[in-house]
Parts: sequence; C-alpha cells; structure tokens
Amino acid sequence: MKNKDMYNLTQKDSFLRRFEQSVKECWNKTALVEFNQEGITYGELAAELEKTVLWWRAAGLLPGDKVAINARSSANWAKTFFAAQTGGFVAVQLFNGFTPADTMHLVDHSDSRILYTEKAIFEKMDFEAMPKLLGAIDTKSGELLAARGDFAKVYESREAGFTAAHPAGLRREDVQYPDRPLDELCALMYTSGSTGNPKGVMISVRNFSSNIQLIPIHFPYKRDDNYVSVLPYAHIFGLVYDLMAPLCYGMTLCILYVPPVPAYLKPALREYKPYVFFAVPLIINKMIDDTIGEFIHSKSGAAKLADYRNNPDFCEALRTIFMNAFGGRLGLMITGGAAMPEQLERLFLEQLKVPFVTGYGMTECTPTITLGHKETYVMKECGEPVPEGIELKIDSPDPHKVAGEVLVRGHVVFTGYYKNPEATRAVFTDDGWFRTGDLGTVDGIGRVFLVGRSKSMILGTNGQNIFPEEIEVVLNQLPYVQESIVVGRGGQLTALIVPNQNQLADNHIDSDTLKSIMDGNLTTLNEKIPSYASVRRYELQFEPFSKTPKGSIKRFMYK
Repeated sequence: MKNKDMYNLTQKDSFLRRFEQSVKECWNKTALVEFNQEGITYGELAAELEKTVLWWRAAGLLPGDKVAINARSSANWAKTFFAAQTGGFVAVQLFNGFTPADTMHLVDHSDSRILYTEKAIFEKMDFEAMPKLLGAIDTKSGELLAARGDFAKVYESREAGFTAAHPAGLRREDVQYPDRPLDELCALMYTSGSTGNPKGVMISVRNFSSNIQLIPIHFPYKRDDNYVSVLPYAHIFGLVYDLMAPLCYGMTLCILYVPPVPAYLKPALREYKPYVFFAVPLIINKMIDDTIGEFIHSKSGAAKLADYRNNPDFCEALRTIFMNAFGGRLGLMITGGAAMPEQLERLFLEQLKVPFVTGYGMTECTPTITLGHKETYVMKECGEPVPEGIELKIDSPDPHKVAGEVLVRGHVVFTGYYKNPEATRAVFTDDGWFRTGDLGTVDGIGRVFLVGRSKSMILGTNGQNIFPEEIEVVLNQLPYVQESIVVGRGGQLTALIVPNQNQLADNHIDSDTLKSIMDGNLTTLNEKIPSYASVRRYELQFEPFSKTPKGSIKRFMYK
C-alpha cells in the first residue's frame, strides 16, 4: 500500500514544540492531577521540569545521558519523563513489574545515570551492581535512596539552584525547549514481549513527533476536554496516548494512579467526564460486569441481546447505563494492546452501538500502525494504516485472502535495538521494511485484519498453517473459560484453559461438573473450527497466565 500522503515532518512538528506551545498558552490551566489529589498548572509543571533539568546538569548529566524510570504511572513519573525530553536527555522506561534482577540488568545495560523507582522495589536491588548510576530516587516521596560522589549534595541544593537561576520564578517567556534533531535518540523502551528477553527499543524525536502529530487527526483529542489516564506509561500505548498526547495538546490529564478497577475508576470518570477514553479489553470487561453485567449475563437479558433488533429499548437502556458510568459525554472509546474478545466487540458494535474502535501498534512503531474509524469500523478489524506516518504492506501473494506478515515503514518506525545490531538487522528487510511478526490480511478499503503472530503459528501435520489465536477467540467465548492458550504437543493441539473462578463460585460448580462442562466446550470448539485445527485435549490451570505490561500472554512460557 504505497502511501502518497506521508506527512513531511519538519522541526516545527516536533512534539517538544507542541508541548511548549501548550505550556505557554495554558499557563494557568490544570495540567496534571492524580485523582483525589491537588493538581498543578502548566506553568507549575514547567517550573518543576526546569528545576529538575537544572539539578541534573549540576550533578554532571550531559545531553544524551540516560534517566531510568521504574515505577507505577504517576504525576511524578510524567514530570521525570518530560524533564528528560525538555532537557535533552534520554528517558529509559522500565516496567515496574520486572524482577529486581532484570531491572538491575537493564539499568546497567541502558547506561542510565539516575534511577527513579519505588522504595519497595529498590530495597530488593543491589546499588553496587549498577555502577554507572549516580543515584536512585523514590518517585513518590522524592527520598534519595542511594548516591555516589557529591550527588546527594547536589540533590539537596536543587531548590537553591532553581532560585539562583530564576529569582522571580519561572516566567512564561522563559520557556524555550531545545530544538532536538528529529533523528536524535530521546527514549529507550524495554519491551517484555511474549517472545522472550526484553530489548531496548530506540525511539527518536521523529518517532514521537509523528505519532503526536497524527493522533488528533484521527481521534478527538481537544484542549477543552479532560483526559482520564489508566494505562501504564512503561507501555508505549500508555506513554504516547495516555500521557504525551494529552499534555502536548493542552488537556487536563487526570492520572488514576490506583488500579483501574470500577470502584476507583468510576468516580474519576464521573468527575472528569472524558470525551476520549483509551483502555485495554480487561479494563472494559470489568466496567461492563460492574455496570450492566447482571443484565447481560441473566438468561432473559442474554436472550434479548441475541435478538437485539427486536429489543431496541432494552439495548438503549443498557447503553445509557454503561455510557453514564464513563461520565456521560464519552464520544469515543479506543482499545488496543490486546485482542478484543468477539462477544465484547459484538456487544459494542451491534447490540449497544457504543462509539468504539480498536487500533494496532507495537513498541517499535511508537506505537501506531493502524487506527479504526467509527464510520467504517467492522468486526475483527484492527484499523487502517495511518497515512501521515506509515506505509504498510502484507507479504503475501494475495493480501486480500492469504495471510502474510505485516511489513511497515515510515516516520513512526524505530531506529533499532540498543546495543543489539544483530537483532536490529533481523527485523528489517534489505529494502528497509520493518517485519512486525504479525500475520494478517487487508480488505479493499485498507482495513487490516490480524490472524496471529508468525512465531506462534503452528504447522499442522498436513502442512496447514494453524493460528492459535483464532482458536482461542472461539474458546474464550465458551462457558466458564476466562482465558486460554493453544499449543502444539506431539503433533496435536492442546488447550491450556484458565477457568473463570468467580463464575464457578457463584454457581457452585464442583470439579466433576467443571470437567463435564469443559469436555462439552472441547466438543463445541471443534465443531466451530476447521478440522485440521481440531484441539485434541485440554488442561486446566487455576492461576492466570503470566502477561506483558500491555496484557498479552507470555506465550514463550507455555509449551
């Protein structure tokens, strides 16, 4: 799909220029707030960024030096990230769910000079095993956790340093962020993808800027609106869509901070009333269960939904309840990062007509590859390639009918893996296309449909390609199935199934009954899928599968 509309990025399109503009034009407007806490204005945010940049420089940091962030998403996380960007440094995002040993390894591998983390996490680390660090700081309290040389002295004098530089305080006209070259490295994001060891994805100013530029073209991010943020910033979707874009466009950003379960999320949504809301399917499912679950899971409710065309009043009532839970003015719900269950997608698109689309991306594309649009959205699509920042093609003799690997190139595509030229070469074709590892097709108007990962594809005994994700979509809709993985063992397919234990308890299902139900599920599953993909056996697991920050199952752990 040759793209004639690729935006010609220039220095004026830098995300830092957009952020600077928002700071100056929204000086007295609330920029950041953690829910139920005091917020800060754009002017106060600018002052805190300036203070941080000044003392980092006083501590000896030079342009291009790395600052690692290993903590839960918070206002201080956001400040640290933007301080790195506005000061000419490189932010290193590390998922706070990594083991302490992995975190220490990645801090050292990234050549980070300062580590922002959580005290409870740092207490399980060995500072001496990270010799390049000048110091470590607790993100929440600001407590200095460890230091080398005169780092502690500089840290203690950070207020004095800011006062000396700005005796009258930071003024609007003082804000002038650097013109960082578009191809300059500005972030490292260590992935925890489902194929194995984390890699440091090198992200340039160009990569971020292209994504920030294209987002409001496709999604209604507007300055007058509030944005409620629930995704982890150590994941690229959360970083770009939930943190960077709202602040670059002058919105008020409410960071939930606590887990995004309905008891915490609903009050924030009621107060801030977002127009755009981005969430992974797991969060949306919990909100459905909390708001309309009793209606859609009852026998009579399920029957009415199945016959939704003849029950418009019932569907409209459910839609009203659900939408009101999101503040009552939701114009678009966007999901990504994990596959959308078919029954949930049908509930939104066909039965309740919730304004909803999905997107598809990955860390290496910072993250945007495709975005859905309400006007043309259909079941199972993951959107259309964004013309402003990417070209996309399917490596297949017939991309409309035969799945092939999704290949992309453009402004959004990363520059390579940090200190890993071999891995970088492996994911690019000779003519510069990035190999996503995802398999899909494309229809006549450019909508992309994914069928699975090339690495998870199983070759059947008859030579047929089997995509386990397609089987799992069907299996996950069957009674009492919470989640599943299909694996190949001894030339046959086996389903690993995690039962929905809440449903089991609610309905007093014992082990014998559960076995009978799952035996029936296996029969039903095989009736719904091609014979060459038949699943011969299943195993029950009563612990959730291990997952990446975005909620994808770590398939490499299950064989």
